[in-house]
Amino acid sequence: MFIKPDYRLTRRLPFNLICAVLLCLAASQAALADELAVWNFNDSDLNVDHGTGTLTSNFNVVNILFAAGTSNNARQGDIAGQALSLQGGTSNANNGRNITLNVSTVGFSDIVVSLATQGTSTGFNSNQFQYSLDGINFVDFGTPYAPLTAFGTVPLVFSLSSILGLNNNPNAAFRIVFNGATSSTGNNRIDNVVVEGSNASTIPEPTTAVLLLSGLGGLCKWRRHKKAQMN
Repeated sequence: MFIKPDYRLTRRLPFNLICAVLLCLAASQAALADELAVWNFNDSDLNVDHGTGTLTSNFNVVNILFAAGTSNNARQGDIAGQALSLQGGTSNANNGRNITLNVSTVGFSDIVVSLATQGTSTGFNSNQFQYSLDGINFVDFGTPYAPLTAFGTVPLVFSLSSILGLNNNPNAAFRIVFNGATSSTGNNRIDNVVVEGSNASTIPEPTTAVLLLSGLGGLCKWRRHKKAQMN
């Protein structure tokens, strides 16, 4: 059943109050994260699949493979498809090597990196996530992690909102350093790597913030006025 809105109610509300409500609704959009770069590896390569960014590795090329993937952390309707599979290599030569993601965060803040991962019993079991503000020098973030033996349903998430230097940074980069492999075929699978952040353009500018405060102030005055009329 369609109910016709009572526009008289809107006309009875102060203009500042209407503005405040609209601005609050607009400001709430700032909490929504945008995907800057997504790798699903379904094409069996290291190319970015959504957004813009590069993924490189110094692993021995013969130990960069692709295997069955997962829908864990998948975005934009991506299927499970393939996953990146990194092997220990001959004499575990790939211990200490890495994958590196270069993703510009210009226009974005509160950066988050997430991925699905699993590892075999002889794969890399001590892996360090790092970030870089200049794309050259990397800093450890958190403690080393060991992947589970199956992808599961919960992604591995690195919330970097406390690293303010990553906000609006054209040279932002992220790295995982792999260690702990004990056999040449021991491996970790990585899938659905996502770099995302809050779009700065949805955050109210100073002028908008002043208007919001004005609207809230008008709301208080209007309520006091209405209360006085009732007394």
